[in-house]
Amino acid sequence: MPAPQASQLESIADGMVRAAALQGEDAPGLAKALAQSTAQALALFAAQGMVLPGIPAAAVPPPGNGATAGPGRLMPPPAGGPIAPQLEGICNAQLTAQGIKGEDAPGLAKTMAATIAQGIQLFASQTMVMPGIAIAGFVTTAPGMLQPVPLASSVEGAAMGFMQRDGLRGEHAPDLAQAMANTVDLALTQFAAQVMVAPGIPCSPGASAGPGRLM
Repeated sequence: MPAPQASQLESIADGMVRAAALQGEDAPGLAKALAQSTAQALALFAAQGMVLPGIPAAAVPPPGNGATAGPGRLMPPPAGGPIAPQLEGICNAQLTAQGIKGEDAPGLAKTMAATIAQGIQLFASQTMVMPGIAIAGFVTTAPGMLQPVPLASSVEGAAMGFMQRDGLRGEHAPDLAQAMANTVDLALTQFAAQVMVAPGIPCSPGASAGPGRLM
């Protein structure tokens, strides 16, 4: 399955913006821009994501059949996913499309990009490829699953730091950080549920011998 689409994330972002009591006239547009930006970032993550070699395996020769016997890891950004500078233009364009163009808009785009990138960085560093992927002929023949990881509190703390850095210090700054963090957290949970590790990873008798891709 593909990475979560913007249409899947809009209700999540809107709910988080409402839960954080962000009620200004720009609140619905902010939620939509956050959803659209996050969806585009996750699409890049799915395209760039890579599974590191070295997944424990039990493939009996011959004919090299078996299954992975332990967890695998993802390569973190920048090699394994987008980083904040790549996402800033996306966030700025989405905010502009929603009519959010005030003096704080550039700082908001930077904060949003950094928050989404931080979530992806943490996810790539902490998630595991689940064991049990079938191997035949020393190649994985079935998709692998990603384990979801809770990230909201870590991402929220980072978002608060980004907001301070980017000059967003209003009374609703903590609420906005919470809304962004919770949206990114739930989007990555959805990502783990939908995106799989593609078959075709080469394996030796005891471990995967090459990188894998997401699909």
